[in-house]
Amino acid sequence: MNSTLKNRVVRSLSVHLDSWSTLSVILVIGILSPLILVTRGIFLPVNETFSHLMDTVLTEYVINTFIICIGVGIFTSVIGVGTAWFVSVYEFPLRRFYSWGLILPLAIPTYIAGYIYGDMFSYTGSIMYLLRKYLGYNKNIDIMNIWGVIGIFTFFFYPYVFIVMKSFFAKESSTMIEASQSLGKSMGTTFFKIILPLSRVSLVGGVSLVLMEVLNAYGLVSHFGVTTFSTGIFRTWLSLGDLDASIKLSSILVVIVFAILNLEKAFRGRRSYSFSSTKVKPIKRRTLSRGKALAISGVCTLIFAIGFAIPVIQLLAWARVTYTYFDYEELLEVLGNSLSVTLLASIIIVVVAVIIANSVRLNKLSLSKFLSKGANLGYSIPGAVIAIGVMSMFIGVDRKFQGFYRLMGIDKTLVLSSSFVILVFAYMVRFLAVPYNSIESGFDKVGVKFHEASRTFGFGVTKTFMKVDFPMIKSSIGGALILVFIEIVKELPLTLILRPFNFQTLSTFIQQYANDEMIQESSIPSLLLVGMCAVAVYAFTNMSKKKES
Repeated sequence: MNSTLKNRVVRSLSVHLDSWSTLSVILVIGILSPLILVTRGIFLPVNETFSHLMDTVLTEYVINTFIICIGVGIFTSVIGVGTAWFVSVYEFPLRRFYSWGLILPLAIPTYIAGYIYGDMFSYTGSIMYLLRKYLGYNKNIDIMNIWGVIGIFTFFFYPYVFIVMKSFFAKESSTMIEASQSLGKSMGTTFFKIILPLSRVSLVGGVSLVLMEVLNAYGLVSHFGVTTFSTGIFRTWLSLGDLDASIKLSSILVVIVFAILNLEKAFRGRRSYSFSSTKVKPIKRRTLSRGKALAISGVCTLIFAIGFAIPVIQLLAWARVTYTYFDYEELLEVLGNSLSVTLLASIIIVVVAVIIANSVRLNKLSLSKFLSKGANLGYSIPGAVIAIGVMSMFIGVDRKFQGFYRLMGIDKTLVLSSSFVILVFAYMVRFLAVPYNSIESGFDKVGVKFHEASRTFGFGVTKTFMKVDFPMIKSSIGGALILVFIEIVKELPLTLILRPFNFQTLSTFIQQYANDEMIQESSIPSLLLVGMCAVAVYAFTNMSKKKES
């Protein structure tokens, strides 16, 4: 009896390390390595540079970062939840369009939005010109400050909350609303007393994504002259040339990130919200009075205009003026660079995500938790921090391989650290969670029954995946590829730090124009970048609709 029990325990704790599992463990350890190098910065001694930062600007980094996170978190919650509720519950003019159109601000990187609105609100900008001409308003409106940063982040990051909450509301039970209204409660009371508490987990998930993007952003805060941890890391490394101080600064930011991720869990404690019935049906959209319907449509139109329409119109107006003297040969080269590195990285990252997600599905033990958490960890770490960790790691690897390089006749000392390998690897560390979650969701829907049936016929894991699993999850893989493409093509901090010498992508090309005070001249590459992202967003929303139907 004891022997039997012992064998069961051993079997339950053992892990079937097939080729997929072994490869997954190696990949996750590789992904975690630069993050571990960064976290060790907490224990590094305080050098002269970091001591100077503590005496001068570190407090400012902390305060500004905290204010931006609080402000953006509150305002994106209000806009994201409100618009998702309107689109899900009510009928109003243009509702169908706004059900996906309100996602389009994600197609515009915040640094491009900052360049546009910063110029439009300057004295010679289009907004100030119209205010002076038609309203006689001659005072200066300065948005190049922390409040302008919060406003830009709000109108271009709220779609993260909108997407999550819209999905939640679409699956919400209308029984609760009907029961509440049968007791004489208004829709407003029902929303705040019942629906909002139930959506708390989804809301926190959406806001967490927003805050991760805020902490990662560099171009906007740099252009607006607001000092945050992201700009501080750049300055410490690139201007002061102190890698150790950058690592220590990055480690503090990592601590802040994990504090944000665990804060809501600590507040929530043991409280939880769930359905009391398994009979869940979607909410039936309600018809509003003409005045209320037009008001809601007007609110959505205003949000869409600020987050997408106005920036695109301004870019088109600038492009009309500057297109005649633009260097299109250079632009085509930059476009080719962007597409090649983005597609290469996207495909590699999706393949890695498939390998790890399939291993997690087939190994429902402690190994699965390790692989899953390892795959998702990078997305919560800002790009500048990952860049520090990856660069530190690859410089160490290059030093170890100096003898091998000389043997191969290579005179360079930093071979991997100055190649595309480091950039693609950094993208994988940062964005692996994006395709992983989509692919994991696809695997969850198909289950393991078909996989197990194939294995009983003697097919291996790889052949089963190619013949059975892949055809059933290819739409999830396609959606994952689109999502990671959008993230990489917009990425600025990682690309700016780790790109090979003289290698430009659309994001770095646009940032270079902005640094040279040539905002209007950046309109054509900006339109290309926004156009690619907008098409990808539209393709993803259509794909999502087909999967749901």
